Amino acid sequence: MSQPTNVIQTALLLRIVAILAFPVGVGVAALMERSVLMVAVLAAGMLLVSWVERFRLHRLSGNEGYPAITGLLPGFAVRAGFLAGLFIVSLGVLALFRETILARGLGLADLGLFSAVTGVALLANAISARMATREVSSVMAQMNAGFTPPGGTAQAGEGPGEIIEGEVIDRD
Repeated sequence: MSQPTNVIQTALLLRIVAILAFPVGVGVAALMERSVLMVAVLAAGMLLVSWVERFRLHRLSGNEGYPAITGLLPGFAVRAGFLAGLFIVSLGVLALFRETILARGLGLADLGLFSAVTGVALLANAISARMATREVSSVMAQMNAGFTPPGGTAQAGEGPGEIIEGEVIDRD
C-alpha cells in the first residue's frame, strides 16, 4: 500500500503541472514566434480548464444545475493579461538574441499547441482529482472502521449498557 503523503504529494504535483501548463505554452508560442492571437486562445483554454474543474466540484458538492457565470469575463481578462505579459517578456528576451517575426494568423501549429497544453492540463487535473477522491475514500473508511465496535456493527441498546450524558446505564 502506498503512503498517503506520497499520493497527496503526487496529486499536488499534478495540480502544479496543470497550473504551469499554460505559462509554458505561452513561452513555447513565443519561441515558435506564433501570433499574438495565440495568447487569447491559450487564455480561453485556461478558462475552459477552470470551468471543467468548477463543474466537477459543483457536482461533487451535490449542487444541482450549473455554477454561476458571473466571473467568466473578469476571469478571462485576468488570464489574458497574465499570459500577454508573459508573452511580451518572452518575446523581449528572444529579441535580444535573434530577429523575431510573429505569424500573422492562427494555423495548425497553434491548434496543436493549444490542444497539447489544454490536454495536459485537463489530464493532470482529472488524474489528480481521481487520486484525491480515492485517498479521501480510504481515509473515511479508516475513520468509520475506528468508530465501529470490534464485534461488528452494534445498534444502540445492544451491548452491556448505554452511555447517556456520561453515565453508563446497565440494561437491567
